[in-house]
Amino acid sequence: MDTENQAQLPSQDSNTNPLRTKETGWRDVEAGDANQPIPDNAGPDDWTIELRYLPIADYGHAFLALRDRNGNVQRELHALSRSRNATNELLAFGPDGSRLSGVQTDRPLFDGPGDSSRTKLISNVYSGSHDDAQAKWQSALQAAAQMNSKDLDYKSFDLSYPMGTNGGQIQNSNSGNYTFGKFAHLDLATELRNKGMERTFPGFGRDLLDPTYQPYVAPEFPPKNNR
Repeated sequence: MDTENQAQLPSQDSNTNPLRTKETGWRDVEAGDANQPIPDNAGPDDWTIELRYLPIADYGHAFLALRDRNGNVQRELHALSRSRNATNELLAFGPDGSRLSGVQTDRPLFDGPGDSSRTKLISNVYSGSHDDAQAKWQSALQAAAQMNSKDLDYKSFDLSYPMGTNGGQIQNSNSGNYTFGKFAHLDLATELRNKGMERTFPGFGRDLLDPTYQPYVAPEFPPKNNR
């Protein structure tokens, strides 16, 4: 589901943050990102990985958040729509045929500092030491980098989905989130089922890295470099 279809993406600054580029803001996850350590900090509690979502009408955009011992978000991992034209920016409206991109941030993407009012917690899907949580997160980043290397076309929604189908060829942010979680051995599907939220996330349940998966390919008109 494209959060960006109905939720405005925050503006991106052009600082020297290694997770950003000056030109396009948050950059796509790359293979080497999984080797970058996440600093630990003193505190009494375990690190957690959360399954969260941004509500969009009756549906939602699912993503993962990594919190440190003090409850602060250290990283978020999203699948987003990115333009295929020269600007290469993340899109506030994700048309079919734009690029499905795995993006890591070092702060909440949709919530302000210390404010989780826009997004909602589904479940803590992992709790453990810094090293164990980081290992899981690195596995999710590896999946994001592999997904990015496939240059997949984005498809936000299908009108058949509200009628009870699986949504045909939806290939969106929720598909990416499911793939990241599966690669990190996080049972996200069970968490949604336990919450009765299986139908809240169109595109969920599609493993984009499964060798048998048949990816959606957008039609060539309009040309992809105009999307």
